[in-house]
Amino acid sequence: MSKIKETPGSLLLGLLDKYNLNCNRLSKEIKCSQTALRLISLDKSRITTSIAVRLAKYFSTKPEFWLLTQMDYDLAKAANNKKLEKTLKSISKAGIQTAKRKK
Repeated sequence: MSKIKETPGSLLLGLLDKYNLNCNRLSKEIKCSQTALRLISLDKSRITTSIAVRLAKYFSTKPEFWLLTQMDYDLAKAANNKKLEKTLKSISKAGIQTAKRKK
């Protein structure tokens, strides 16, 4: 089971704190929805490519930093999802299915 270390929202909140910002001010600075940033900060919404590019520009990071953080978070959540785990057990691999069909 994967453990979620740092979420995209907690990273964003940390930077808001470091630079004495709030979601309202940051949304004006990077020209995006305040609601979108607030939902990201609560880990209730994903960081999109557009927001990743804006955050990267503003905080002098790379868009990949934000997108990889989001991807790692999503994969850790998926690894902890019992329903998905059950579904994955019922899916066979392509090579096995293909070999069975040829017989």
